[in-house]
Amino acid sequence: MLISYSQSFSVFRNLLVISIFVICLVLMFHLTSNSVHFGNDSAPNSQSSSLFYQQLYKKTDVALFSQKSRDEGGSAPIEQKIDPEPKKKRQLCSLVSPKLIGWTNISAEAILKEKDDVVERTMAESGVEPGGKYQTKECQSRSKIAIVVPLRNRTEHLQVFLRYMHPFLQRQQLDYAIIVAEQTEGSLFNRGALMNVGFKEAQLLDNFQCFFFHDVDNLPENDGNPYSCPEDGKPRHMTFSLSRWNNYKPFPGWYFGGVTALTANDFRKINGFSNVYWGWGGEDDDLLRRIRFHKMTPTRAMDGYPSLIEMARYKTLTHKKAEPSPIRHKLLREGTKRLKSDGLKDLTYKKLALELKPLYTKILVELQQPANRKAPGQH
Repeated sequence: MLISYSQSFSVFRNLLVISIFVICLVLMFHLTSNSVHFGNDSAPNSQSSSLFYQQLYKKTDVALFSQKSRDEGGSAPIEQKIDPEPKKKRQLCSLVSPKLIGWTNISAEAILKEKDDVVERTMAESGVEPGGKYQTKECQSRSKIAIVVPLRNRTEHLQVFLRYMHPFLQRQQLDYAIIVAEQTEGSLFNRGALMNVGFKEAQLLDNFQCFFFHDVDNLPENDGNPYSCPEDGKPRHMTFSLSRWNNYKPFPGWYFGGVTALTANDFRKINGFSNVYWGWGGEDDDLLRRIRFHKMTPTRAMDGYPSLIEMARYKTLTHKKAEPSPIRHKLLREGTKRLKSDGLKDLTYKKLALELKPLYTKILVELQQPANRKAPGQH
């Protein structure tokens, strides 16, 4: 049979197309086997491999062949879940929180109107955990603080304090916990020792950067008043402008009571508060002397910004004034002799209870007042 020229060309063209197609398949197979090869010759490092598969199987759980299994000639896949989107480190919160609302007209009566169960449910929904702990969700807080409150027989003030301070601190985007050190009856009230108790117990609960030692009857009126950590070596006095003192006129520099903030390092360095002040007064003056003795610089919020001083105002809740201790001045004069021994180092107390309440951590303690620290007429 004779084949025409046109038929011969057609056959040749078909053979050429098939040959090209086969060559392409071979090349594709070769390239593919080299690009996803798990043998020893070209095995990718674990970090590169992990990144490759996270990108390749984004938002998907995948089964990968084990490198070791492949090297040993095995072929069974091992289930390995790849995090579809690795947790990203949260950005630091802004230096000035966008949640601030400014000045608040504080009314204890209005704050107490809401029932306890409603308040506790609302607080829990806002993120407050048992023990009065809170961690801001939007960003990485710049400060992790403990609020230490000394207490005895001030139930109503504590209610007002907790209901007001939780939203206040949350608006500043802080990570915090409120710890109440409560003293039993049987001895005179010892504010300094209770502050030391709160510090020691808080350290067992979490790693706090700094501490705000806070009287229960002082409430900051403006949430622009920073409860961020002070610098090391620069303890901060917060309550220098109080409603009960000459209509907010700033206190002289010798006053360091009410609310004070120190880093954990500084508080340990000065050996905490003195434990010898039983009854009202003296322990805050002693604290300031310890700070100055260790060459630290006492500071105040809004230092250098006199036009902003109104933001540092505090509302004082009304209460019966305690009787001052008649021996406080004598103890102050002897203070420098006790700096190293009197404080955190010689603190003794009996812990009767530690409870994680819905809005705070309660530490109930018994303090034993030494006979030689009692003033005439004290029992």
